[in-house]
Amino acid sequence: MDSLDRQESAARPASLLPALLLLALSLLTLPLLSLRSPAAGQEVALLFPPGTTAAESLRAVAAAEGLAVRSGGFDNLMVARFPRDLGWSSVWELGALAALDPAVAGACAALLQNPPESPPEGA
Repeated sequence: MDSLDRQESAARPASLLPALLLLALSLLTLPLLSLRSPAAGQEVALLFPPGTTAAESLRAVAAAEGLAVRSGGFDNLMVARFPRDLGWSSVWELGALAALDPAVAGACAALLQNPPESPPEGA
């Protein structure tokens, strides 16, 4: 292996750095853009800490007089509707880490549970 080959092989990981940074930035930006405070009558996805069971999420929603619409892809994700606006302090008092747009939260959870299939070889 001559010095040119060594330089090329050393440059390859460095050339991936901008792509990896862009991927990381995209993965962080989407959840931040979907954050929202629960508004009266609108569905919101509540993200509870890891390890929270579906029953615990349901009890937290019921304690705030909310209606559980459906559970998320994980036990700690609950889509709910509330009769009144909830501020961020109320969300945190429920034990939720964040309130998200349910379409975004549901799509992310579905992708994590059922990754897209790879196309067959030769296709």
